[in-house]
Amino acid sequence: MINASKSEKTLVLFVDHTNFLKGLREDVIVRPRNAPSPVERSAPSAAEASTSSTVLVAEKETMQNIQSDDSDSDDFEFYDSDFDAEDGDDDIFADNVDKSVNDNNDKELCDEHEDEDALEDDDLNLREEDRKHLKKKFTAFNPEIDMDNPSFKRGMKFSGVDELRKALTTYSIRNRVKIKKLKNDKRRIQAVCAPGCPWMLKASNDKRRTGGFVITAYEGTHKCEGSFPVKSITSKILTEKFMHEFRDNQKLDLKSFAAKVLREYKMCPERWKLSRARKDALLQIHGDEEGQFRLLMDYGQELRRSNPGSKFFLTTNSVNDPQSPDYKEHLATVYWSYDACKRGFLAGCRPFICIDGCHIKTKYKGVLLTAVGIDPNDCIYPVAFGLAEVECTSSWEWFLTNLRDDLNISNTSLWTIMSDKQKGLINAVQKVFPDAEHRFCVRHIIQNFQRAGHRGETLKNDIWAIARSTSVPKWHRSMEKLNVDSETAYAWIEELAPNTWVKAFFSDFPKCDMLLNNHSEVFNSYILEAREMPFLSMLETIFYKLLQRNETKEREAKKWPGRICPKIKKKLDKFIEWSNECSVSPAADHNKKGHEKYLESIAEQIQNNIVGEDDEIDIPSIVEHVIPHTPNPSMDPTQKQDSMVYRMQVEDGEHVPINRLLGPLPENAFVASARDNIPHSRVRVTTASSRGNLRGGRGRGRTISPREQATSNAAAHQEEEERLAEEEELMSSQI
Repeated sequence: MINASKSEKTLVLFVDHTNFLKGLREDVIVRPRNAPSPVERSAPSAAEASTSSTVLVAEKETMQNIQSDDSDSDDFEFYDSDFDAEDGDDDIFADNVDKSVNDNNDKELCDEHEDEDALEDDDLNLREEDRKHLKKKFTAFNPEIDMDNPSFKRGMKFSGVDELRKALTTYSIRNRVKIKKLKNDKRRIQAVCAPGCPWMLKASNDKRRTGGFVITAYEGTHKCEGSFPVKSITSKILTEKFMHEFRDNQKLDLKSFAAKVLREYKMCPERWKLSRARKDALLQIHGDEEGQFRLLMDYGQELRRSNPGSKFFLTTNSVNDPQSPDYKEHLATVYWSYDACKRGFLAGCRPFICIDGCHIKTKYKGVLLTAVGIDPNDCIYPVAFGLAEVECTSSWEWFLTNLRDDLNISNTSLWTIMSDKQKGLINAVQKVFPDAEHRFCVRHIIQNFQRAGHRGETLKNDIWAIARSTSVPKWHRSMEKLNVDSETAYAWIEELAPNTWVKAFFSDFPKCDMLLNNHSEVFNSYILEAREMPFLSMLETIFYKLLQRNETKEREAKKWPGRICPKIKKKLDKFIEWSNECSVSPAADHNKKGHEKYLESIAEQIQNNIVGEDDEIDIPSIVEHVIPHTPNPSMDPTQKQDSMVYRMQVEDGEHVPINRLLGPLPENAFVASARDNIPHSRVRVTTASSRGNLRGGRGRGRTISPREQATSNAAAHQEEEERLAEEEELMSSQI
């Protein structure tokens, strides 16, 4: 049995107690080479007792022959025990566990790519002389699994020469060896390692049998010292390897990218390779930037078709191309807005618009102009967007004009504009929104204040105290404190109009006392990732961000308790807590005439105040790109009953006292109806009057006769009738 186990794969040991072997064919029984026939043992009879000694001698000779064949083994006994501690439980596991059953429902990746020939029972049961036929069966190289760490063998099949070249490069990087291709063409490849190293690979095109590249000769032993083939790590390899990393995190910087490459390959290429790989990956993700500009017209048409009410205006300029005599259309301005954002802004937001510009960080640059509103919870609410080449007076005038026409604003007196006081923006707002209140961001005022040479924490706190003043007396006290701290700083601040940055002079109609243009800054940071993409990808990213944000805010609003928004409720609770320490006091006797004169002087100062601006670059031709618009007063938010501005206007009018006409008070209706029955007044005669002590001047007096008294009463009655007639005519004319 020991000799048979060396050459045979499967052995079956029968202990024949019932002479079962006599009924089997001879070719079924396996006998070891040079082994005697199996020994048959049976109960001896009386006739066979004489031959028992001969059988024992035959058995003894058989055991001696087996021991002579197995000269390497000292112990010829074979036994197996399930309770042997040295063997472990491998035999029990193999007998009782079916490995083909997947108990954990694990995903089996290799089943789809496993060669069907390798699982055939006929191949597993072949003998040694039949294994030569297996060499003609080729193993296919699976790039999805094997390309990460390739290994080669003779007969491996590749789909093409490019796949084999890529596998050789990856093998060189993973094993830190320098592979050199002696022959490298479309028909054959011959690769070797360093001089003196036996590693070798030969492959050729086998169209007749496999239809691909097949390794015809291979020696996989390395005896070289190895190297670091950093040059083999090209930007193309990095792009393909880390494509999923860039899809998950498009803001992956070069430092983090280099750390990932170092962990993967244990070596890091040059920085320019990393930069090129990241650029190629983002290009594959977002597409070609130049090609996207050609699709803008189609994108705008599709946006207007699929989302009625949305606006998309695109204008171009004819530019002379130095490389050709023809003129090319150059993108000048783009304005777009979404219908849902405009409807939501007019229906639920206050008439307060924050405008700002930010740079686009792409190859072709540009400035993105944005208009952001404030929702009822004091959060950002984007309204409209625009693209221009530069930020100047004409570009802002173009954007604000399109914004005004897009929102159907004809009465600008109820609107408030908040900005950062950019170049040319003041003139553009005064031209497009002439009656609107224009506020400036206090943080940018402080930056200009410090740039003028007025630095220090004390002066900065004084500026904030002035801006937060909620009453004119408090504003005066803060200005006086600034004058004490620095007269030059006071002179610089005095040139600014207080109604543009001080709370005490803000209009109370928009119900907003913001001092900062944070909403525009927050939105610019919110779309920072999109500003680094090509233009069409930027539009799509902004669209989906707004879509997701509106849906999220809607779900949050459904969970709010009560009708008051959370941030407003928090402010209201704070004011209620502060009011607990307040007490009611009667109104003081203010000098109204002096206060009115002071307000008139402030208005005159604002009107005559001319603040010098730095020189700027302006492109007046941008204003020509304004889309013609016919104003419709009925579509003005101040006239539409479903708009927030209309409701605020009505509510504000209910709390404003009615302006009464000047003049005498109207006569009581009861007195007017009983005028004819009223007796004439009589002169009361007293002791003083009888004595002539009635004062008719400075201590002099005389006695009034009854006739004179009657005449005076008649004249007074006539004057009263004339006065009442005049009042009736005046009231009828007013009605």
